[in-house]
Amino acid sequence: MTRQLWVAWLLLVSATAQAAELTHFVADRKIGARVQALTFPESLPKDLRSGLTNRLLLRASLLQGEQSRGMASVEIALKYDLWDERFKVELTINGAAASAPGLRTVEEAAAWLSDLRLPGLFDIPAGGGTFTLKAEALLNPIEHERLERIREWVKENSRYVPLDGAARGTTPESGSNAIFNRIFDQYAAGDDVAAQWRREIVSAPFTVSH
Repeated sequence: MTRQLWVAWLLLVSATAQAAELTHFVADRKIGARVQALTFPESLPKDLRSGLTNRLLLRASLLQGEQSRGMASVEIALKYDLWDERFKVELTINGAAASAPGLRTVEEAAAWLSDLRLPGLFDIPAGGGTFTLKAEALLNPIEHERLERIREWVKENSRYVPLDGAARGTTPESGSNAIFNRIFDQYAAGDDVAAQWRREIVSAPFTVSH
């Protein structure tokens, strides 16, 4: 292991010495999530340096008691450009491209993944109240070729298609969120979804007013 990868791994180890933590923040009248100290696989520093695309998918839920008040999807794609010696980073929140940091080293990538701030996930529910956040995360859940085929399917099928067994409602679900939900639901059901790693964390209760 090179010195650079070893330093990155030390960063990850120190970040994961504490339990993973999920907290909320409010910006521009929307609820965001901060995800800290996820226990990534030991192979992550090497994978980040490989030149292949690594993808982290997160599905976040806003809960009020047992009731779901919203669901959000996040996709992070990182690919190290061996020629330019820097990362190409794509951050997508609820199907829309979001601002992503410029990352040049494995250390910077590891530090960012260990402390993710994800803004604008949810509108603040009318009436406010006490809520919790739940986040489910998958690392590299499907191979790149299949993901590209899914992307093409989403582009070609923009109309709403409900999940299997779900009742048709009046509120459309974006193709992107439908894909996320299928991946996570298949994983939960024990289907053969190739996921390198999976974590689920829940925040402490918090209050927010509209």
